[in-house]
Amino acid sequence: MSASAVIRSLPRKLREPPQSSILPLSQEQQQPQHGVQQPPSRHSMLIEDEVHGIIELPCYIQEIVEHPLFQRLKRVHQLGLVPWALDKKANQKRYDHCLGTYKSAQDHLKAIQRNSRYEPKLPDWCRQAVEIAALLHDVGHGPMSHCWESVCDYKFDHEKNALACVDRIFNDAHNRELVSLRDDASGRGVQLIKALILGCNESLTFPMLGHNYIFDIVHNRRCGLDVDKWDYLRRDNKRLKVLTSDEMDFDDVFLQSRISADGQRIEYRYQDYHRIYRLFEARSRLHVAVYQHPLACALDVIFSKAVRRLAPELLNLRSEAPDWLQLHDENILNIIKMDPDSIYIQEPQRMAEISASECSESNVIRVQRLIPGPWEAMKSDTSFAFFGNKRKKRPINRCETPTMINKCYKLE
Repeated sequence: MSASAVIRSLPRKLREPPQSSILPLSQEQQQPQHGVQQPPSRHSMLIEDEVHGIIELPCYIQEIVEHPLFQRLKRVHQLGLVPWALDKKANQKRYDHCLGTYKSAQDHLKAIQRNSRYEPKLPDWCRQAVEIAALLHDVGHGPMSHCWESVCDYKFDHEKNALACVDRIFNDAHNRELVSLRDDASGRGVQLIKALILGCNESLTFPMLGHNYIFDIVHNRRCGLDVDKWDYLRRDNKRLKVLTSDEMDFDDVFLQSRISADGQRIEYRYQDYHRIYRLFEARSRLHVAVYQHPLACALDVIFSKAVRRLAPELLNLRSEAPDWLQLHDENILNIIKMDPDSIYIQEPQRMAEISASECSESNVIRVQRLIPGPWEAMKSDTSFAFFGNKRKKRPINRCETPTMINKCYKLE
């Protein structure tokens, strides 16, 4: 069941968290913000998710989720054209993944705070920024997710496109927590959310004062371990069943990590080193089996050519434009129905695989890919910070060999 399937009010008894988890509001938070009239109080929501079970959304997160820019993600496939090429069950949406990444960020934050004796405590507004950045990290994706980047000849960046979405969502905000993130201290909350989405703190106009470790949570540029990967690997494999539970055993990488003594980054246990490699191995295998499967890549080529022929004006459309809300999978597929080759998206079995020697013929799509092995994709050990007993670092069988794909498909 998708995350969008069940949305309901949270019963009163469940709405009240244990006393130990209630964070007191500052005096600034308790007062109405900047004369903004607060809407009637709303209950939290429960959303049933196929990976995380029940996800609770407080009212300020609910306001973001209900915004049209976020609702649009219900019409954007997580895996692009994979449901047409390989498996109809792989039809999860970016909406589901974003909600799952939000929950993963919550779980990761709770884990590192539980495992660490680090002071000072992360301020509430920073915690909210991390969770919202996780929720909105993919809000700027185009139709068919990453496929749209190839349609636009890689001149489209979904993360940079997300920044304008963040601004639009917060400009429309009414909830006092969102208004505070937007307006207090020259909008430092929204500024931090956008920096976390990009995984880059250079744009901040204020110091993080010992909390730089939060840049390892949503988009970890240092070593690649982040809650984005943690969610999509679990979510995609749950639908596709490419890997076994043993091959997906890397939750403890996140749940047993901690904050470094200087607060600059997140540290991982030496004894989880093999699990880190397992995560990158899982990612590599999913790229080979699914994300860059030659038939899916061939459909990407057909899709891209059809969009460029029939609707080239859409290639420059970005999230600042009102028409962005209509730029989703269903509308694009309707547009390209006029292209004669679009029949192969609906009926990929009509594409015949031929030998490489026949690739010079007309009406042939050649797919060539070089997919790095997990050890090549995984950054060097110096990119990671470890703690604990180094002797517990288990050896791994490093696979450096890339997977080469060279397939040809002939269109009837």
